[in-house]
Order: sequence, then structure tokens, then C-alpha cells
Amino acid sequence: MDLSEQPTVHLVRHLATEGTPTERLDRHELQAWLDREVACGIRVEARPSDELVALVAGSRHLLVSPLARARATASAVLDRLPAGTHPEVTTDEDLHEAPLPVLPMPRLRLPIDAWDILCRTAWLLGYKGNVEPRRQAVDRARRVAHRLGDLTATGTTSVIAHGFTNILVARELRRLGWNGPRLPNHDNGATSTFRTPPTTP
Repeated sequence: MDLSEQPTVHLVRHLATEGTPTERLDRHELQAWLDREVACGIRVEARPSDELVALVAGSRHLLVSPLARARATASAVLDRLPAGTHPEVTTDEDLHEAPLPVLPMPRLRLPIDAWDILCRTAWLLGYKGNVEPRRQAVDRARRVAHRLGDLTATGTTSVIAHGFTNILVARELRRLGWNGPRLPNHDNGATSTFRTPPTTP
């Protein structure tokens, strides 16, 4: 089977978020950033790659997280598409990022990436603080994976979402038999592609 005929999903991480802190943060500053991040778009200089634009142009469907940075990424891509190549765009509430719980560690001041690793690890181990627990995030990812299976019956589908949500969706796709990377590319604006195995006549 030609690859263009195989059911195909492109998982995309949003472009770089505007205002991401570069200094070390304590837990209160981290919480303040997480509260602001929900409404943040993308950096002024952030641009989708030609490869990403071409993949979306070749898609029948585009699913987008409701968060501002994902919607701004989708707009940046769609603005570059030639007339007549726009996919059907749907905002999917299940694609919002799995939230981070802020750990009660008052003496720590860490870079945002270090906090991300520490808090995400705690969340995976069962600590949820006052945010959505892991089980619910996995359930959302499972719903998305099944939805993608239905959508790709009519054409290639691109998804613009978030780093950890894409990891969860990728895991669910692989559980359903899709071929693709175990861990999606985590870079901003990067794409990871999943396809169903070709059927033998």
C-alpha cells in the first residue's frame, strides 16, 4: 500500500510559548507561571517549519488543543497554507495539556525545566495536588486515540497539542496497533507520525 493511502496521524507539539521564565523559580512563582501559561500564546519570532506546513496542507482533518499556545500555533500554520488546502479544523477539549501539580517544597528554587521534570515525575507516581489525576488524563488520551482512528478513515489527521499529552496519545495509538515512535518528538513545532500497519490482500 502507498504510504499516502495508509491511515496517518501527525502529532505536533505547539511552537515555543511566549513569556516562559528563564530565571529560577520558587513554588509560588511556579504556580503563578502555570496560572498565566494557560492564556499565553506563542513567541513573536516562532514560525512553523515548511515541513509542518506541508503536512497540515496534506491533512483532511486538524485537531487542536483549546489552550492558547496550541491555537496560536494552528493559526500560524493555517495562515501559510495555499488556498484550497485548509483541513477541517476542530478544537478538541481532550487535548489540553496534562497539568502539573506544584510540589510543597518551599526552599527550592529551580529552572522551569527542572520543575517540570520533578513535578511530572511526582504526578506520574500518584501525587496530584489540586490538579487532574493521571488516570483522567490517560482516559482523555484514550478518547483522542479512538477519535483519531475514526477520523483517519476519511483522511490524514494532524493534531496540534502539547508535549506530555502527545506522549499519552502516542501510547494509546500504539496500544491500538498503530506504528510510530514510542516517545513523540518533544521539540516545539516538531512532528511525530503514526500509521496503521498495511493490510495484506
